[in-house]
Amino acid sequence: MSKSDCCSTDNKGTNVTVQIDVTKIVKYVCVSAVLIVGIIFGTRCYKNLIIDNKDA
Repeated sequence: MSKSDCCSTDNKGTNVTVQIDVTKIVKYVCVSAVLIVGIIFGTRCYKNLIIDNKDA
């Protein structure tokens, strides 16, 4: 195998198409952000609830 065999730049019939769907990316980022904020807020509220119940 010579260098010209493995490194040829002759790309007959080879096409690569990359499609990026920005709306799906934004949707999933927003959903992830809402879930993360919800988890953080929920755990803080739960912690405060547990602390308040210990005092009562």
